[in-house]
Amino acid sequence: MSEQNGEIKDTHQFAEALGFLCSEKRTGGLLIRAEGREGEVFLHEGRITHAQFGHCVGLKALLFMLGWEAGTYNFTPQQTSDQTTIEMEAAAVLSLLAQQVQEWNRITQDQTLNLNAVLHLLPQASGTIRLTKEDWDILARIDGRKSLKDISYEMYVPPLDLVKVMQRFRDAGLVGAGSRHPEKAGAVLGKDYLSALEKELNLAIGPVASIVLEEALKDLQEAAEPLTADKIEIVLERLSKAMPDEKKRVRFEQTARRLAVEFSGKPPLKEDQEETKG
Repeated sequence: MSEQNGEIKDTHQFAEALGFLCSEKRTGGLLIRAEGREGEVFLHEGRITHAQFGHCVGLKALLFMLGWEAGTYNFTPQQTSDQTTIEMEAAAVLSLLAQQVQEWNRITQDQTLNLNAVLHLLPQASGTIRLTKEDWDILARIDGRKSLKDISYEMYVPPLDLVKVMQRFRDAGLVGAGSRHPEKAGAVLGKDYLSALEKELNLAIGPVASIVLEEALKDLQEAAEPLTADKIEIVLERLSKAMPDEKKRVRFEQTARRLAVEFSGKPPLKEDQEETKG
């Protein structure tokens, strides 16, 4: 049976495609690309066995992909994974995703908390709130420049979970609305950037860097054509799978993003420079 392709034109639409594959008792891999990212879901005879987005696996990875708006999906029959990160029955998984969609639609009726919103810290809270360690980590990333989507990807916190946290912060008077920073998606990065990226990758994983980078660039770049900045995130996600050491991975990703800013002709922000030095 041949591959099947389709488009995601609205938030949560990928769940509909997943539900169809489950109902048809299909076996194979579903590759989803949206917003410069990619995730994978594997099925065996209609049962969802594994999902992965970046370093997130299982249900957490599915919850990330649930929030993606516009993109494409590609289903390859009989493609399998040796990992099993989802033990629930398919009906239970799809029911959970449907509940998440309903909650998402309810919360995001408030336009101030959509994923493109940028928030800043207020000087003094107007209410009472008990903060967890993850809450403090999220607060540390609210700088008036990053959107909620940026923070979600940076921390690998599913979008709905992050929006719910921000709702608590806002109700306690900890955060207020900021202004959106300029988008970088239109920047293009050529062979000079890839050469610098390979050098950093070599420091992180050794002499196999060129092979790993070539594999990560597959199907993303036409011959002699530069990469757009949004595709760089897909490349970094693929490269990071070769780095089991978290500290090395985080440092490499920070350096790669700083280089992307430099090679796109835009000066890095002071905060980015300090973060990289740390």
